[in-house]
Amino acid sequence: MSEIEVFLKKEIGTDLGSRQKIEKLFKNIDKTVSKVIMNFEGVEFMGRSFAQEYLNRKHIAPFEVIEKNMPEDIEKMFKIILELNNKL
Repeated sequence: MSEIEVFLKKEIGTDLGSRQKIEKLFKNIDKTVSKVIMNFEGVEFMGRSFAQEYLNRKHIAPFEVIEKNMPEDIEKMFKIILELNNKL
């Protein structure tokens, strides 16, 4: 069982706004990894389109995805999107 930790600030930056950036990040993760820890330390902003794409990619990923050091406002954004998706 192998795992890696991805530091989003280092890989993408402090402003997570682009859907394409998270799409590319997930595509570049080695598919033989069983667990990916997404470290949100230092992230200051996350846009809704990024959050939606992140959750979509997490759902279909061939590995487990765990969040770490997630700021409260980003956690709230994920909850809002998940609630909206459950209403559809």
